[in-house]
Amino acid sequence: MKSEMQTFQLEKMMQKYKLYPEYELILPFIQVKISRLEKLTEGDILLLGVSNIEIIILHKDKVCAKGRVSQKNNTAKISTMQNNEKSISLSKSKKYDIVKCSFCVVQIRRFEVGDTIEVESLNPKEINLIVKNRNIAKGALVNVDGEMAIQIGEITI
Repeated sequence: MKSEMQTFQLEKMMQKYKLYPEYELILPFIQVKISRLEKLTEGDILLLGVSNIEIIILHKDKVCAKGRVSQKNNTAKISTMQNNEKSISLSKSKKYDIVKCSFCVVQIRRFEVGDTIEVESLNPKEINLIVKNRNIAKGALVNVDGEMAIQIGEITI
């Protein structure tokens, strides 16, 4: 019994310890009217304004790189195009909120321009919509008339 408790405590402690830096993989930011966000329902569609998937890689609210996604078997490969550590400067508005569409958080030892990041958990049907560090909804990536969009699946607020 004592060894099981020690094992459980060690596992819990190791989950808190991060071996490599964490990076968040997101879609480009979108601006949505605050009144529209308040009326968000399941099945709604948010247009992203892009025709291909471009991933932004964030580290502690700084844009580290942008990348292109290619899918092979069950693994997504992201090839980085730009590598620029710059802070996010989101415009503050009384009418609009900035929505961050997050795929997942991954641990990466280091990467440079041209490197390829392999991600198993890049699921286009599980995207978290985050506003002001609050998860407001979950959605799925869809194609609407040749333009990428997110269809709201579950409201979490």
